[in-house]
Amino acid sequence: MKTLIKNAVLLDMVGEKPNIRKTDILIDENKISKIEDKIEDKDAKVIDAKEMVVMPGLVNTHTHLAMSIFRGYKDDQKLMDWLENAIFPVEDKLSPDDIYWNSFLSCIELIKSGTTTFNDMYFRMDKTIQAVEESGLRGVIAWSITDTSIKDKITRTREYHEKYNYPDSRIKIYVSAHAPYSCSPDTMELCVDLAKELETGLHIHLSETLQEEKIIKERYNKTGTEYLNDLHVFDVPVVLAHGIYISDSDLEILKNIKGGISHNPISNCKLSSGICDVTKLRKNNINVGIGTDGIGSTTTLDMFEEMRTAAYLQKINTMEPTSINAYEILKMATIEGARVLNLDHEIGTVEVGKKADLIFINTNKTHLYPENDLCTNLVYSANGSDVDTVMIDGKIIMQNRKLLTINEKHVKKNIAKVVKRLL
Repeated sequence: MKTLIKNAVLLDMVGEKPNIRKTDILIDENKISKIEDKIEDKDAKVIDAKEMVVMPGLVNTHTHLAMSIFRGYKDDQKLMDWLENAIFPVEDKLSPDDIYWNSFLSCIELIKSGTTTFNDMYFRMDKTIQAVEESGLRGVIAWSITDTSIKDKITRTREYHEKYNYPDSRIKIYVSAHAPYSCSPDTMELCVDLAKELETGLHIHLSETLQEEKIIKERYNKTGTEYLNDLHVFDVPVVLAHGIYISDSDLEILKNIKGGISHNPISNCKLSSGICDVTKLRKNNINVGIGTDGIGSTTTLDMFEEMRTAAYLQKINTMEPTSINAYEILKMATIEGARVLNLDHEIGTVEVGKKADLIFINTNKTHLYPENDLCTNLVYSANGSDVDTVMIDGKIIMQNRKLLTINEKHVKKNIAKVVKRLL
């Protein structure tokens, strides 16, 4: 099947400076086959992108999709207090069906706000995968491993990797070691060995709070980064969620990692965790993507909100308005996020040969007018509701704000039952 996108204003995210031009885009099956002026193909379905900006779908590098029911639940607490007293007791009661419906609700929010690829860690990954398969999203998914039920989680990870590790799969399986404070050296070594065996990556929280770093220091007399380094975690590709408290000596270790760091600005603000020094990380050639974290701690999966917050935080953190610009923020949410997930050969830019993961943004909005600078408007003025159409793997998933793969009312009806029973 072919799809021809006509009259697009293309922001391709290729190169160090914005490349914006009016053009046509031809999609053949799930890949981009041509980007030229005035393409004609009588066999293609035509989409008129007039008054639309077409750009790569956004890449959310750190999520917990099945936490969607915790939006606004027992807010305004410290992270550990909130987790131990509010979240963990409810999570213990989540059924497999709850995980499925909770994940589906997050899938809806991701699609409607322009995210086409996400990176998730939680439990019951089979139910999250089911929601992702049905919704049409692209996802990197891992079963969060801690010091409990280790063998079962490793067995499940191996099984799902075998099932979904095939060419052109929209689902990629990672190993997840939850965090340095929740994984003993033995557990961490098992996770690293599994990632090496499966030739995949490792998703882990790192240096999210001062309390976390204090625990690791008292337990091992090391920083979190040193702890992971000594256990050879960085021998495999990694997604390090948060990375707020990175010392200069830690930075020297991280310069050589494969993968990168997921910056989660709104969650870090809401939980008073701190500000990740994205500017310093990027200056040291460390890939930095943008993530939302779980809805409970961030209240939104809208990557436009995350981009705006990320920009503001870096400017106030450095007290320098030129520390990061709008195009660099957009890169973090697209191609740099793809690099963090080792998917940059497939997604993250609009180029011939790459997967057709595209979003169409309606710029004919009062809050996006006038357009003195497109990238600035997208980062500082746009929001998820400006996304009109979403294409993933060459398939239209949402058009004119209408979801084509999901019955939104049905999902909300089932979520209401989960909330009533558990909260």
